Amino acid sequence: MQYYVHNLNPIAIDFLGIKIAWYWLAYFLGYFWTLYFGKYLITKEKLNISFTHYLNYLFVGFFVMLAGGKIFYILFYNFSYYAADLKRVFYFWQGGMSFHGALIGAALWTFYYAKKHGLKFLELTDIVVTGVGIGIMLGRIANFINGELAGRVTDVSWAVIFPKLYDMSPRHPSQLYEALLEGLVLFIILFVCKKNLKRPGLNSGLFLIIYGISRFIVEFFRTPDPQIGLFFDLFSVGQFYCAVMILIGIGIISLPSR
Repeated sequence: MQYYVHNLNPIAIDFLGIKIAWYWLAYFLGYFWTLYFGKYLITKEKLNISFTHYLNYLFVGFFVMLAGGKIFYILFYNFSYYAADLKRVFYFWQGGMSFHGALIGAALWTFYYAKKHGLKFLELTDIVVTGVGIGIMLGRIANFINGELAGRVTDVSWAVIFPKLYDMSPRHPSQLYEALLEGLVLFIILFVCKKNLKRPGLNSGLFLIIYGISRFIVEFFRTPDPQIGLFFDLFSVGQFYCAVMILIGIGIISLPSR
């Protein structure tokens, strides 16, 4: 069987020596999508937050999210690699981000901003999570274009060979599985449930549960981080973090008063 051999260019824009990777373009587009979709929700659903507040919150939150993703990856995924040469922390073009770290960073910033400005934490998170699935989808598509975070070896007909970062073995295009489940499907479900925005916390809880379940499933098809491997030869560290997400999501939805 002939499989698709991945040979995509990770650079989206190369103009006058300025190179912008698809990965960073995905972050850029995801930010503006989340910003203006949030504006749509605030107006459409007549939410108790001004767009100015949301704009200020999201602008700083974007950078805090990136910092959280990087720090978490360094500390819990590949500490020895960065400890051997601290300059590697600033090699942003080499990647190295953790979704769960980005989520923690975003949550901490949201808590701070909400408390400082007298807003409700869950009202802010509800707006973000309702639209952020599209941003996640763009990020996972960028992962596929980069040929990173590929899946485990398989013989399914839609398998892809990633020769640049892996080998000539056909693998699950797990990045696209994630783009579909953690991105598009997640967005569609939460968009349908946008009426929940009048009941703070419901969409935030659903986001944690749906993303957690989706990522937990896809991790069975995704190549585990080589420096960590699998626990009990079955579960990845990402699945542990997803299980925590699911439990927190259930807890939020179960709160008698949100």
